[in-house]
Amino acid sequence: MTSEVAVVERGTVQEVMKPSEVSPTLLPAEPPSHPWQEYDCFIGVSTNIRELKEFIALHGSSRRPVLLIGERGLRQEQIARTLHAAGAERAQPFFSLNVHNLNPDSLSQLIFNPRGLVDACGQGTIYLNEVARLPRLLQQRLALFLEEQSGSERSGPRFVFATARKLHEIKSDSSSLQHLLELLRPATFYLKPLRQRSEDLPYLIHHLAGRVARRLNKGMHQITAEALQALTEYSWEANIDEVEAVLESAIAATPPAQIKKNELPAHIRNATLDTIPPGGINLWQRVNDFEQTLIDTALRQTHGSQTKAAQLLGLKLQTLNMKLKRFVEQQREEA
Repeated sequence: MTSEVAVVERGTVQEVMKPSEVSPTLLPAEPPSHPWQEYDCFIGVSTNIRELKEFIALHGSSRRPVLLIGERGLRQEQIARTLHAAGAERAQPFFSLNVHNLNPDSLSQLIFNPRGLVDACGQGTIYLNEVARLPRLLQQRLALFLEEQSGSERSGPRFVFATARKLHEIKSDSSSLQHLLELLRPATFYLKPLRQRSEDLPYLIHHLAGRVARRLNKGMHQITAEALQALTEYSWEANIDEVEAVLESAIAATPPAQIKKNELPAHIRNATLDTIPPGGINLWQRVNDFEQTLIDTALRQTHGSQTKAAQLLGLKLQTLNMKLKRFVEQQREEA
């Protein structure tokens, strides 16, 4: 197995091209020399980043099951891969399982059936990206598996779980999930969102900008101080994923040069304005951009439903339609 992926077919692991579901990887025999520089999740100087590196050093070789708690977009899979690479079984397979894209009824078969992931993984690592979404019976089976491992030499794969939900939010959930989380408590790490560690953002932004520019063959782009301040002060709902998407859009649209603040999306440019600049502002444009940002947010929150978005904004549906048409016409004029 190299770049193939695995799903269950008649109770066995078959090689098919469905990378969004399960992705197995055979890592090199030697761990990367500088994993902190290789992966986005380790870029920064905050206390949380330092504690994450210490967590890897402590648990990397222990084969203890791990729980990563943090919002979406923080690249938790990179942490799981680093834990795997830090262990003595790094040459064994690494499986990444996206539970969002799989039928809950097939998950247990995929993991535990004969020739399923547990058998195929050997002494490797299985990463599951949302433990709270697992079916109750599978949670119970995983808890039993971990308990059996704890009483032996921990034969079989190591599990690394992640969840975007805070522990206090799932206290009322099933007892099976509570039991599983209790087993994972000794090796649990809390990843802070970017908005709670803004000191990491300048380092992360420059790191991502360089990588995106190389991937797009666009040449190096410098980020002006004004643009960097706007990016640093913005509250990133989707964390690293969103930062990279914004930078990719800006770099793809400009030749190798500087990324200026006016080339950033309106919702980032207008997130904060503590003082009016000496040259003044275009009030109509500011209001128009802010209005468009609110409408875009409402549409994203309602998964594109104009009726529900209009209700959130306190508008009549006809009024929202008129505003959307106006935005389209403005974009055509600017193009």
